Amino acid sequence: MTRLNDDHRIFMRGDQRARGRRLRPLILLLMFVSAALMLLSKLDHSMLGDLRWQVASWMTPVFQTAMVPLTPIREAGRTIGTQVGVQDELAHLKKENQRLGSWEWRARQLEAKVANLEAIARTIPAQKLDFVTSRVIADSSGAFVHNVIIDAGSENKVKSGYPVVNGDGLVGRIVETGPHSARVLLATDLNSRIPVVVGPNAVRAILAGDNSAEPRLVYVPDGAKIGPGDEVSTSGSGGLFPSGLRLGAVADNARQSRSVKLRANLDRLDYVSVLFYDDLSAGLGDDLVNRKPENGPAAGTGSNTGNDQRSGP
Repeated sequence: MTRLNDDHRIFMRGDQRARGRRLRPLILLLMFVSAALMLLSKLDHSMLGDLRWQVASWMTPVFQTAMVPLTPIREAGRTIGTQVGVQDELAHLKKENQRLGSWEWRARQLEAKVANLEAIARTIPAQKLDFVTSRVIADSSGAFVHNVIIDAGSENKVKSGYPVVNGDGLVGRIVETGPHSARVLLATDLNSRIPVVVGPNAVRAILAGDNSAEPRLVYVPDGAKIGPGDEVSTSGSGGLFPSGLRLGAVADNARQSRSVKLRANLDRLDYVSVLFYDDLSAGLGDDLVNRKPENGPAAGTGSNTGNDQRSGP
């Protein structure tokens, strides 16, 4: 029995050696064909290119036929991938919804508290602003002026001094109106001066245009802490602009010049909105001058009775 097993093993080894001898020329042939194909692929010959395209054209129906059974598999793979992505997105949205729900509850509490404080302090409610949206029809900016023309004027209740904004923030203000158009002084113009607050410490300053893309902060209090990235918005001082209109942020290179990178791209203005915000301080001086006291002549006018008596004969 042992001799038979040994004979069988010897026979199998001989068979494997013979099979290896037969496969060796085939392997050499395949290696030669592979090397030839690699060499031909490096040669940029027009005949080879045409042959390659012809072979590809002949094989296209074969490839298309071979892809037909694989289409359901590919669609199933895409569906599975989409479902996995949807599950992850759904889990993320659930967490985000829970977080926003807690913030909404907190916001309602703060809103109620603010309403109670306003009722106790008898605070005057903020002015509700109407607006009109118009299109920029001309750009009159140059080396010394930064202005644009919009297609809304006095016929649309637009007045000089009204702020002009777009989706990114404050753009400028109206400086001249016509029946159907108005001129807007941009925030970068040399004549532009906007009272602002800067950063979390609400540092008050003036944003002054200098005909460059980044206006500068001037009249900054000594020792004020202003750093790159601090938000800049209107302060409402002087009543020229409403408070809280976004302008931009302190530029990264503003350590010396304190320049501000505006949110709005003033070089590509298309549609803007004019806020119907009247200067609340306008006319106060005239009212004080023209106000008549209860006993005596109007303020700002003197009595000439004594002079008239002395000038008599």
